[in-house]
Amino acid sequence: MNKVCTITAALLLLAVYGFAAPSFSAHIGGDFFNYEDNFLDLGITYINPLGQDMELYLSGHFGVRTRTENGEIVADFLYPLEAGLNFLFPFSATMTGLFGLGITPQFLVADETSFYLGPTVKCGLRVRIHPRMAWMAEARQDLVIGAPKWINTGTRLHTGIVFTF
Repeated sequence: MNKVCTITAALLLLAVYGFAAPSFSAHIGGDFFNYEDNFLDLGITYINPLGQDMELYLSGHFGVRTRTENGEIVADFLYPLEAGLNFLFPFSATMTGLFGLGITPQFLVADETSFYLGPTVKCGLRVRIHPRMAWMAEARQDLVIGAPKWINTGTRLHTGIVFTF
């Protein structure tokens, strides 16, 4: 646990005292956890450039789904977090592709609370719509380990706006 805290602190310090102006994104989409449970996913991401065409990202999501149980509506919650690197591929002055690799701890709060951890990979597209804004679309694939199934997969699809300062 001490190693996890040290790595998290180092990533946060790198993000706060990074090399260039940070960006933030707000997004909405869907999380298809194990392709059985579909969650409405809202999230924010902190993006910090690390060098030419590379950036660090730290992301937090809030997923919710409802189901009917014994005539009552019950909500389940999914809280994925992410940390990783994006590699940027500028196609033109207004359009950039990206490929990202990271790690994602996830908490599922349903009948019981479950914890999952594993790698994530993503690809996306950003289109500049204003000098300080870009529209984004991303697809992420997770492979997380945790009970009760132990090997869990999921796909997240998002769209949103990236704000650059």
